[in-house]
Amino acid sequence: MKRSSIARPVISLLLVCTILCSCKKDSEVTNNTATTKFKWITTGTWKQKDLVLAYPIDFAGSSLPVGFSLYNITGYLPVSGPLIDCTKENTYTFNTDSSYAINGCTNLMLAGAGSAGKWRLEIHNAVLRLTAADNTSNPYWTNKLTESEWSLGMTLYIAEADANLPVNLILQKQ
Repeated sequence: MKRSSIARPVISLLLVCTILCSCKKDSEVTNNTATTKFKWITTGTWKQKDLVLAYPIDFAGSSLPVGFSLYNITGYLPVSGPLIDCTKENTYTFNTDSSYAINGCTNLMLAGAGSAGKWRLEIHNAVLRLTAADNTSNPYWTNKLTESEWSLGMTLYIAEADANLPVNLILQKQ
């Protein structure tokens, strides 16, 4: 009887210690990931590489797949096309003081972000929140982030279809 009564508290204590130690490791991994992402984002300038479909669509009798570049069809979009083309040379700078600057066109894409404001990562560092100088705030989902490439999910209003289209903005480190 004594052996059983001693074993239970010892096993319980070991179980609690194991749980507490493993939680600390998860927290450390999360903090290291956040630090790495912050460093990747704030080191250098990002240039717009592409704007691609995040969802397949039917367009002019063809089925356009996920990953199809919208730059390929801008000539068929008399209202939205020039606004999309205008973004081809956009550059994005995210500073360590949480400020950002966008050089280029933001009339159609990232319209609420303006040309400057504050940024932060939210929800397990997967959402980029841009807050413009007028306090307009918009979240953008990070699909993929590496040291040299960043894919942000968003919707883009296409006037010709009178619809919001899910797209991925692909940025590349300069």
